[in-house]
Amino acid sequence: MNEERMKILQMIEKGTISAEEGAKLLEAVEQPSSKESDQREKSKYGLRNFLDDAMEKIKNADFDFSFGEYVEFSDDSILPHEEFQDADLSISNGSLNVHTWDQEDVKASYQVKVYQVETEEEARARFHDETQMDIKNGLLRIASPSKKIKVNVDLYIPNKKYEFIKSQLTNGNLDLENIKSDHFQMKTSNGSVKAKQLSGKTCKMQTGNGAIQLLEGIFEECETDTINGAISLSGDLGKADAATVSSSITVDYKGAKAHTGFYKTTTGRIQVSLPTEKKIDGVLRTKFGQIQCELENYKILKDRKDVANKMLEFEAYEQFENAYHIEAETKTGSVTVQPPVRL
Repeated sequence: MNEERMKILQMIEKGTISAEEGAKLLEAVEQPSSKESDQREKSKYGLRNFLDDAMEKIKNADFDFSFGEYVEFSDDSILPHEEFQDADLSISNGSLNVHTWDQEDVKASYQVKVYQVETEEEARARFHDETQMDIKNGLLRIASPSKKIKVNVDLYIPNKKYEFIKSQLTNGNLDLENIKSDHFQMKTSNGSVKAKQLSGKTCKMQTGNGAIQLLEGIFEECETDTINGAISLSGDLGKADAATVSSSITVDYKGAKAHTGFYKTTTGRIQVSLPTEKKIDGVLRTKFGQIQCELENYKILKDRKDVANKMLEFEAYEQFENAYHIEAETKTGSVTVQPPVRL
């Protein structure tokens, strides 16, 4: 089982299977077998075939080793002032950092590796031919679709409010800081996703293999999803939804927007510091861990302490008018609910 799990995590690490596929595989290998031997062998055979196919994908997608030698250089691009409300940022191989600055231009600084070329002149020509950066019809687009070009980008955009910022990577870390936009969509198949001081209406953050971190965020809705990595959220969040398979979830509420929180992990712990001045109702679940409700004078509605099925349903702070509902569930970890920093 450990060997199969390692193979699955390798597939996630290389970005060769999706988060959904990885979750199904991890769940399949962790399920105890209670079937007849021929059924077990059939199931194992099917899983091995899938893993063998996926491992072949890994060999073909191991960017830094499959393509051999490379030429490395730095480059900068500047787009003169032109209005845009949306951004679509896509990189197949490499990381992306997005910042705001006080200039009206857009600037991208690149650190580039081009594979299967012999000279820097050839490398630069291929990079400029196969990489897109422009503004058209109110949309800033940056695209690097070639897996044979690894590019780490530092992008600087004007400090203003945007409507929609979408960033999608295949193999690299994603980092956004100090940006205002109605909607954010941040996704990488293999790498961490980090956001600091972002604000808007909705925010979606997803990775197959890596941690997710939202610091000082302000959103009406925030959705985060990873398989192999911890999730850490802090800020003024209305509805927060976080799911991971193999690590912890930590939430620290600040501000008055909070009304709903859904948190789920398989092997990690969940720790939530509740929002201030809210009437609380919640359901906490774990199979093999512990449930800790650290609130004073909370009301117990249901309290189940079965060996492999623990559940606490509770209410607290009924003196407040605005409500906050929390559901937190883990299989092998603990669930801890802590009081607000101040009341």
